[in-house]
Amino acid sequence: MQFIEFKKEHFKKDEETHDFVIEISKAEIGFGDIKVQEKKDDNLYEDADYEIKDEPVKVIVRMKKPADIRVNF
Repeated sequence: MQFIEFKKEHFKKDEETHDFVIEISKAEIGFGDIKVQEKKDDNLYEDADYEIKDEPVKVIVRMKKPADIRVNF
């Protein structure tokens, strides 16, 4: 399994829902399942509270608050 890490600064605020989103190209992560983990204070990763919107050319990760995350694919 591979992963990409994102910092909380990579998130953009959705002004309509007040959620925070990251768009990831499927060219980067492929077309399989993904799992998002949040980096905690002890530098370990735990399952994050997130929603995924799967579109033909990209995946949108939506969270209530920005965080440093690891996207496993």
